[in-house]
Amino acid sequence: MGSSALVTFPLTRPFRLRIHQWNAARDDGASFGTGNFPRLILSYVFVFVFVIVAPAIEESRAGDQSSCTEQTVVQQFLRQAENTKESYEERRKAYESAARVCPQEVSIYSALSALLLEHQDADAALTWARRGLQIAPEDANLAIYEGVALVLVGRPDQALAILKKAPPTGKNEFYLGLAYRALRAHKEAQQALLKAFTLGYNDPYVLYVLIEQDRLLREKEAGMRDFQTFSERFPGSPWLHMLYGDAYMSQNDDRNAEAEYEQVVKLAPNLPTVQFQLGFIDFNRASYAAAEEHFRKEIATNPAFAVPHLYLGATLRRLARNTEALPFLKQAVQGDPNNPLAYNELATAQVEAGKPEEALRTLREGEVRFPQEAAFPAQLAGLLKRLGRPEEAKSEAEKATRLSNSSKPPPPGIAVGPEVRQ
Repeated sequence: MGSSALVTFPLTRPFRLRIHQWNAARDDGASFGTGNFPRLILSYVFVFVFVIVAPAIEESRAGDQSSCTEQTVVQQFLRQAENTKESYEERRKAYESAARVCPQEVSIYSALSALLLEHQDADAALTWARRGLQIAPEDANLAIYEGVALVLVGRPDQALAILKKAPPTGKNEFYLGLAYRALRAHKEAQQALLKAFTLGYNDPYVLYVLIEQDRLLREKEAGMRDFQTFSERFPGSPWLHMLYGDAYMSQNDDRNAEAEYEQVVKLAPNLPTVQFQLGFIDFNRASYAAAEEHFRKEIATNPAFAVPHLYLGATLRRLARNTEALPFLKQAVQGDPNNPLAYNELATAQVEAGKPEEALRTLREGEVRFPQEAAFPAQLAGLLKRLGRPEEAKSEAEKATRLSNSSKPPPPGIAVGPEVRQ
């Protein structure tokens, strides 16, 4: 376990925020499947779509209309696509139909990409944004949507290269901050999010994630300042109850945390992350049936959020439904390839499912992505030994020993949340 520090913010309710740096288990064969699944409050990378994409649809329609879009049939498609009373699927089909009739009309690609992101369909949004960029490589909205989609599909490093080139508006700085956040670059995320708010991007979620970065960086004064701003600007926001709940969770005070999250459900039933947090509390209580229900609700609302997939997979394994868990754990790795926990849990499930070669591939991917983590070569050594490959097992065991002997507290980029308790 890495070092820890205690940070106190003077909020209107007494609590303290405890920050722990996470370090992977170092013992041979360490696995989430065999030990206690870690207690953590995680970064919620996906939520910005909920907050900002819908207004951006209006921006994408604001450009000049070409003669193609003046056709009667295209006007009908666009009216249907812009009608918020229509179902998401009908609106999507209408935009796609308009794009087929007017394949050179960039505004259609932009509006469709925004709609897809609003509804968490990141893969499709990435496809349509890139189609639009083939027509208009310099289009600023499409470039932003490409970057947002890349964050959602678990490729924040690629997103960062795009978003850093965007004009420094409040909205764009917000996107940039969330790309840094997905990479666990907490200082850079903090700076970008603060700049976003300073530039006029006044949304409670901006402050929510900014306070999260303050907490991860153990910056007491910044946390005090940003919480005061939050409570003054958004006193009735359900995100304020999320902050209280997260803080109680960091104290291991699940009862009060649960009360705050239940208050969020009353105020905003579909607010992102709240079902996950309620499920997480049930998971720690070993109330796996209840946890499963909450995690499934979170995934239904926010399918691009990787962490509920990870915890649903872990929950299903504890309910002796290992085969059912595998697709959720694979999605967890795909959705957040920078989370070592996901590789570990997936590999364990693959071994239990009698798929050792798949487990080997998963562990080797983890070993490459996290070369300083001794847990991956340690697990590889044990698995290779069971598979009758002693020389390879010996090499991995020696690597694990070297890494363990030289291990240092992990840098901020490795931490996965404000708290982990093994």
